[in-house]
Amino acid sequence: MTSSNAMLEMKQLTKSFGPAQVLKGIDLTLEQGKVLAIIGPSGSGKTTLLRCMNLLETPSGGTLRIGDLALDFGGAQLPKQGQVLQLRKKTGMVFQAYNLFPHMTVLQNVMEGPVTVQKRPKEEARTRALELLRKVGLAEKADAYPHELSGGQQQRVGIARAMAMEPELLLFDEPTSALDPELVGEVLKVIKALALEGRTMVIVTHEMKFAGEVADRVILMDDGRIVEEGSPDEVFHRPSSERTKLFLSRLQTQA
Repeated sequence: MTSSNAMLEMKQLTKSFGPAQVLKGIDLTLEQGKVLAIIGPSGSGKTTLLRCMNLLETPSGGTLRIGDLALDFGGAQLPKQGQVLQLRKKTGMVFQAYNLFPHMTVLQNVMEGPVTVQKRPKEEARTRALELLRKVGLAEKADAYPHELSGGQQQRVGIARAMAMEPELLLFDEPTSALDPELVGEVLKVIKALALEGRTMVIVTHEMKFAGEVADRVILMDDGRIVEEGSPDEVFHRPSSERTKLFLSRLQTQA
């Protein structure tokens, strides 16, 4: 499926680590302003797929396009470093383990990318950072250090930091898996608000209820392939693949 309105497009994307092929020819399109949830068992390739989207992992083959920039990994010549950096600037990544700079305040963490990478004036970056901290409900923590925050607060700072770079595509890698259950809700609430704003997002998650509420589309991965794709209603209530039915029934058994 190719669309001129697609923000993200992958064609026959592969990724191998030595002899192990982790992604086996992924075809994927995501429209601008839509939210995609990636679900599946551990080891199915979800996080590798996400990391290929911002080239934290370099694909072994296939093509990747974000916005107006397309890169081909199948030819003899790999994309140049400048192109890689250009593509990375189009994405913002929110990690499982927050990855905040411990020696910087919350405000400095959010300002760091725009000032250092994008060379924006400090005052402009500060104004924007405070605005984003208000958006994630943490304006009063601007001068706090990461160790003074709960896990949920640190993750919300991580979201503000990713947004500070004004990315075209926001990527979330299991954004709630490191959190205590009572802190999960505050992070999901922020992500839902971003979805309502029309942000284009890809979320790797094990929170099925959340995926059903926030995503426009869901894909289920298994063994490096997409085995099911559709609306949340289709995937969760009318799956066509036996593998999806098995995965969902196991989740219900564990619940």
